[in-house]
Amino acid sequence: MSGQDILVVIDDEASVKQRLAVVAAIAKRVETRISGLFVTGMPGTQVFVDLDGWAQLVDAYLESRRVTAARAEQAFRAELARLNLSGDWQCREADVTEGVITLARLHDLVVMGQPDPDVESTGLRPSEVVLAAGTPALIVPYAGEFNELGRKILVAWNGTREAARALHDAMFLIDGAETVTVLEIDPMDSEVGLPNLRAADVVAALRRRGVAATAESAVSDGTPVPDVILSLAADITADLVVMGAWGHSRLREFVLGGASRGILQEMTVPVLMSH
Repeated sequence: MSGQDILVVIDDEASVKQRLAVVAAIAKRVETRISGLFVTGMPGTQVFVDLDGWAQLVDAYLESRRVTAARAEQAFRAELARLNLSGDWQCREADVTEGVITLARLHDLVVMGQPDPDVESTGLRPSEVVLAAGTPALIVPYAGEFNELGRKILVAWNGTREAARALHDAMFLIDGAETVTVLEIDPMDSEVGLPNLRAADVVAALRRRGVAATAESAVSDGTPVPDVILSLAADITADLVVMGAWGHSRLREFVLGGASRGILQEMTVPVLMSH
């Protein structure tokens, strides 16, 4: 199997160890090519009559971010060496989200962190990256250590194109997993004359590939779908959730659907999302 070309988004020096631990877990399973990425972001758009004053503000902001980038790069290279991994480093002076989206399109997988509500935002909007990049995104919770990935996988299945895309994008991990659980929530009977792929159909397809997969069906009964998914993930000690990300563009803003947004906010294990 060909390797994975992975783009790892680094927020700062402190984010390096946790982010690369996940990548190291992937590297145990498949060949990886790793690129660390730091995007400076730009100061907020404001109206300045004094253009010289605005230019000075931009210069001061970028200089501060360059210092942060240099420290992050040093930590990134040191952690790569400690983990016996190799990789390169890129720094871009651009809007964070747009910069990540652009470079993610040249990679097989982009690894990002879940936004921490207690920490000042870097400007990265993972939901927009998921919907706009055209490549799968692995999002790592801001809390916790994740040194294993893909041994026990939970696939959230609803029969949509997005769910199918996520399933196939995660196959490089699914193929070597110890267990794979395919979860359907509030399944509906197919309409007359129309096929409806259920979790059991997915399991049958995976078993033909030699994957040890089982199907689970749940009724939400008013419980939010993200809670149902994360509850089962805890019950089976899953170390990865795979799911499609439904969403749409509204003017220039990309908006995640409710279930995808809820998972992004409440996630307790890494989640591989595809759109």
